[in-house]
Amino acid sequence: MSLANDVERDIIGYLHAHYGVDADEITDESTLADLGLDSLGVLAIGDILSTKYGLPLDDERIAGVRTFSDFKKFVFLNRAQWPTAEHLVDD
Repeated sequence: MSLANDVERDIIGYLHAHYGVDADEITDESTLADLGLDSLGVLAIGDILSTKYGLPLDDERIAGVRTFSDFKKFVFLNRAQWPTAEHLVDD
């Protein structure tokens, strides 16, 4: 499984567990507000990704995340900064 799929699965898993959002309700254009997330929810997802993938969490930059697609872009734009990026390369 690719890193992109893993990250997407983790975000969707969090949304389902904490907000009752099913995967088929989410599109790349879904706003986080439409999915029921507030700023604390966004930070919680950021914390999960930081912990699991070693992603440096920058609260100011993550605050600009507005859509599901933005969240995925945020992760991959910051990927080069990950201390463990060598072993996270997509197949």
